Amino acid sequence: MHIELLVEDLSGKKALDVLLPKMVLDPHTFRIHAYKGIGRIPRNMRDAQDPSKRILLTNLPKLLKGYGNIQGLWNRL
Repeated sequence: MHIELLVEDLSGKKALDVLLPKMVLDPHTFRIHAYKGIGRIPRNMRDAQDPSKRILLTNLPKLLKGYGNIQGLWNRL
């Protein structure tokens, strides 16, 4: 099985880069995608304080839809 992980920031990615190889054994594979995050869901999503810090949260519906459209994914699980 292949696992795709979406994390808020680079420090989360670095921690998972160390931990996951010890937890996920062969033949499973994984890939970690880090985004610039603020570490929390903003109270008002319409505030334009710093949109570059909401990349994952803003794009999450599109990313999940894309993962849902991968052909044959559920047949391999």
